[in-house]
Amino acid sequence: MPTVGIDTNEGHYMKKDTETRIREIQAEVAAIDEFAEGSIASSRKPYRLKDGTVRLASPQYRFKSKGARGKQVSKYIPPSAVARVKKLIENGRRYRKLEAEYSRLVTEASLAALKKTAGEG
Repeated sequence: MPTVGIDTNEGHYMKKDTETRIREIQAEVAAIDEFAEGSIASSRKPYRLKDGTVRLASPQYRFKSKGARGKQVSKYIPPSAVARVKKLIENGRRYRKLEAEYSRLVTEASLAALKKTAGEG
């Protein structure tokens, strides 16, 4: 039984728009060179001066994510790296979205190919 692929020899099992979108997703995923899954949390703690006034400390940033066995891991992020880490998190969300769409399209294409080879299509 033939397998469903995306190269030009096996692409006749898929609709052209599905095949094109699969190729676009592969290109987009290849363009994501690094990503992170998690979130950034910031906290500002109050402190009291000698004269009794209360001020807020500079924000402390922490990157939170799931580590081994699903345990939450937290790591300090210096303020100078916050923008870069936010971009990595955004890339991670984009990657997961593309991954889900790719999985759905390949599944649909595989089922369509099965119908074609079984003579139902």
